[in-house]
Amino acid sequence: MKRLCKGLFAVCLLLTLTACGKSEASKTSNITITDQAGREVTLEKPAEKVVSGYYIATSTLIGLGQEDKLVGVEMKADKRMIYKKAAPQVIDLPAMGNKKSFNVEECAKAKPDVVFLPNSLSSYIDKLEELGMKVIILNPETMSDYDEAIKIIAAVTGAKDEADAYFTYRDELEAKYLKLDTAPDKLVYFAGSELLEASGEHMFQGELIKKAGGVNVMKEGKDSTWMKINKEELLKKNPAYIFVENKGADINGFYDDEAYRDIKAVKDKQVYEFPSKLETWDTPNLSSCLGELYMASVLYPEKVSKEDVIKEAKVFYQKFYQIDVDAKDLGL
Repeated sequence: MKRLCKGLFAVCLLLTLTACGKSEASKTSNITITDQAGREVTLEKPAEKVVSGYYIATSTLIGLGQEDKLVGVEMKADKRMIYKKAAPQVIDLPAMGNKKSFNVEECAKAKPDVVFLPNSLSSYIDKLEELGMKVIILNPETMSDYDEAIKIIAAVTGAKDEADAYFTYRDELEAKYLKLDTAPDKLVYFAGSELLEASGEHMFQGELIKKAGGVNVMKEGKDSTWMKINKEELLKKNPAYIFVENKGADINGFYDDEAYRDIKAVKDKQVYEFPSKLETWDTPNLSSCLGELYMASVLYPEKVSKEDVIKEAKVFYQKFYQIDVDAKDLGL
């Protein structure tokens, strides 16, 4: 009888401990992050259904292997070559909006666990939360901001291992090619959607210049927005290299206007539109590490070749997007 009582006690104790264990686990399994608007957001478990109203979030989700969780994306997804090649099913998902507006009703129909939005759509937070949806704001204006955005996306979707693999890959790529002694004559001007729209030092493009061993002629840019300058200012800066953002201003404008003919970059024909055809390498994307490499190949061709860029791009896209690419895809 004593043996039976002891046995029953042991079973009861085990059940109690197991229940406690489950209770404790449920308490600690919650995922709490602070988004890039400074808001604390908690999920009970990694999101299984995701809506992205932001290209940067969508591309990052695909690169982290989370494309099957997407149930809605930003408008004009069919214009994104990286989607067509790496995750064609995304193109047919409901279009939720752009950086100026968002379709709350369409999003509600998709019943997502979480919605990723750019900072420009913060005004939709209350409407979405009233309908029971979790909202995470992303605002990756700088390289460190984008790294934070990757970590947020990974935490929310349970893709920490994939994010860690990306950071390891990028660190190794930079260690292999970008340990460069910056030469003072590598003076770079980075233009946006207009020839006289300049990237300052603290913009994502400005940070690309620094990573690639260049010297930004527009160092006085103190924040992460494009600066408007005039022709006289650019002539005075006299950059040796000019880069224009992907699908930005027409680089021929520098050659067609006689006002620019005395700029060293124009005289030496060192004016470039940033690649690639798949996606922009000069904006917050996983592939921006290839943008660093590309710029270094222009500034230091004796150390980083065009062939190096193509070779590493093939490795990158196979590793993170499971697609094969060639020089034509990259615009190189």
